[in-house]
Amino acid sequence: MGTPDPGFGLHHRVVDGSIILTFRGELDAWADQELAPRIAVLMNRPDTEVVVDLRQVTFLDAGGLRMLVRIKGQAAARRRPLRLVRSSPRVWRVLRITRLDRSFTVLDGMPAALEAPGGTDCEGNLNRPA
Repeated sequence: MGTPDPGFGLHHRVVDGSIILTFRGELDAWADQELAPRIAVLMNRPDTEVVVDLRQVTFLDAGGLRMLVRIKGQAAARRRPLRLVRSSPRVWRVLRITRLDRSFTVLDGMPAALEAPGGTDCEGNLNRPA
């Protein structure tokens, strides 16, 4: 019997001074609570730019939006540019409806120069209630 999938995850890597935060799964209040401490540590790195990759996100609610706004605030406090890589239309719709899409610099895909492999995974708590 395997370990249950927590429903969300965070993979990060650094490429040419840019920290890339790749989220997967459901970004909700539980993901926000579990990933916030790890994100705070990552945002203290001396990297020059932050790229948030949402291509693997399958669900986004107020908790996920709160996490994105917090990342934006942390990047701004350190005077770092922040870019979001657009997700599926279903997920992106939440950002459009809330008009938060206007608050971010948005990319339609990951720049080729930032597609290098490597990084570290941070999965959510494996005891997520069903």
